[in-house]
Amino acid sequence: MATVPVRTGVMAVIERQLEALSPRDRKLLVGLVLCVVVFATLGFWYLLNGLLDDKASRVRSAKEAYARVQQLEQEYQAAEARFDAQKGRLEEFANQPVSAWIEDLAQKHELNDALAAVKQNAGEQVGEIVQTRYSVELKRAQQEPLFRFLYELETSDFPARVEQASFRVVNSRKEKQMDLTLDLVVLSLAEG
Repeated sequence: MATVPVRTGVMAVIERQLEALSPRDRKLLVGLVLCVVVFATLGFWYLLNGLLDDKASRVRSAKEAYARVQQLEQEYQAAEARFDAQKGRLEEFANQPVSAWIEDLAQKHELNDALAAVKQNAGEQVGEIVQTRYSVELKRAQQEPLFRFLYELETSDFPARVEQASFRVVNSRKEKQMDLTLDLVVLSLAEG
């Protein structure tokens, strides 16, 4: 007696189902399977394309950020070079008191009698630089020497700048004179 091998399992069930289908139904099934494969492939391609675009946009933004960092690095190096050059200027005037410098300017422009006060106000440290504020008062000064004094104060190499100036005209018997109040900011290197 001959034994006929009987197939069992999932593949056997699928084969029996396929044999039971008519040729037309088999063609429809093959078309359906092909459509599912095509749509699955297109969906997978769309998903991968979206992921690739997302990664590409991240790479572009990272490149832009890197280019900006390089540009800022160049600006920083240029600013640091300017700062180092200015440090020498600050060191040059480190031993000269501000009051002596202003008195020298007043003497140069014959305003000794008009110089009423040079007062040091608050100081503030920003990094390696100390910004000290000074108030300078000149009373009853002639206009022309006063303007020359102010011009030289602004244009000298001394690390000071006028933050605010207030003028007041004072009438005297001979001529118009002026009172001047200056708020100066003087830069110096922090000690230590």
